[in-house]
Amino acid sequence: MEAGKLGSSRPTIFSELLDPEKNYGKPIPSTMELKDEVHSLLAAAADTTGNAMITAAYHVISDRNIYQKVKAELIEAFPNSSSALDFVTLEKLAYLVSDSVVLQYIKSF
Repeated sequence: MEAGKLGSSRPTIFSELLDPEKNYGKPIPSTMELKDEVHSLLAAAADTTGNAMITAAYHVISDRNIYQKVKAELIEAFPNSSSALDFVTLEKLAYLVSDSVVLQYIKSF
């Protein structure tokens, strides 16, 4: 693989880090340095996503009206409480993914 050329027209963190023209004279990162970057990105993303989900869940549960609507929608979509919640079905739940739930979370900021 040629430095900075990952075979995609869409830039990634790796294509940017491996592009000699974007390193401003610094050496291309080693495999170990790239691994460290990945660990940092994953940790930051997991932490941010986790905090956002906890905050959103708190605000949904705190608003009885929103909570009841989300609960009813989930029960209708998944009548068997022991069945797995699949992402494809969840993303089709109109109220759960609606502005009502999202805006309730955003209002908290």
